[in-house]
Amino acid sequence: MLNFTAIGSFDGVHLGHRRIIRAAVREALRRGMGSRIVYFPLPPKFFFSGELENCLITLPEEREALMEALRPDAVEPLLFDGTLSSMPAADFFNRVVLDRFASGGLCVGPDFAVGRGREGHLDYLKAASRQAGIAFKAVPFSRRGGHKISSSLIRARLREGRVEEANACLGWNYSVSGPVVRGAGLGRKLGYPTANIGAHPAKILPPGIFAARVKVGHAVHDAVLSVGRRPTVNTLGGRLILEAHILDFSRTIYGRRMEVTFLKHLRPERKFSSKESLIKHIEGDILAARRYFNKIKA
Repeated sequence: MLNFTAIGSFDGVHLGHRRIIRAAVREALRRGMGSRIVYFPLPPKFFFSGELENCLITLPEEREALMEALRPDAVEPLLFDGTLSSMPAADFFNRVVLDRFASGGLCVGPDFAVGRGREGHLDYLKAASRQAGIAFKAVPFSRRGGHKISSSLIRARLREGRVEEANACLGWNYSVSGPVVRGAGLGRKLGYPTANIGAHPAKILPPGIFAARVKVGHAVHDAVLSVGRRPTVNTLGGRLILEAHILDFSRTIYGRRMEVTFLKHLRPERKFSSKESLIKHIEGDILAARRYFNKIKA
């Protein structure tokens, strides 16, 4: 069976990506084809830059789950490596699009390009598709607040801690998962124990203090989330850490996998003059988070 194929990095599976994927699924159904979503686990820009930390909105397995929820017939990774990066556009189109993925149609975003030096832009892909006798569809950008929605924009917002704006562009609430690991026990000593999450180093960790939801097993809890370097107590040597104070919770969960979902930025991380001042602000963060959760539950 021929496939209507969508190709891209799809990091974040944001509103623009969803528009592309839904268009591919819709066209495939209309034409009696299978729908296949092909994605680069490591976006080409990071292959070229060598950036491997604090760079991904979604890990490959997270991306696949989000794409599969949109109900294409298949989701498949395509490793972007030295061979692919140096491949001429015509070879990519013939060997990858036509031969490897058996494409009877191609669906891409407006800034997509293939081949060495991105030589195969939309005009090329449209002409090559016509010559090969397959359908071609370029899906326009999705926009919000006068900006085109892009993975680069969302990465920038997350790195600035502006999670509400990032979430609005994603169409889902940003989350990070990992095992609960042992820390220095500082939160417990201050009277507010935290669960330290061992996040994958490639995941972007938005800096600051947030109202968040955490999921352990099937249970979901309200929490205050802190992403920072603990400048007041300086126990990390400047290393970034992700930790959650779960409200009204006292169980031991070391080793359990936790998913934290960022909902609202409460304040930036800052250095306080004393531990007493730090505790006072922690109490204020908890109060602000409770007010937020009471408001959204009302």
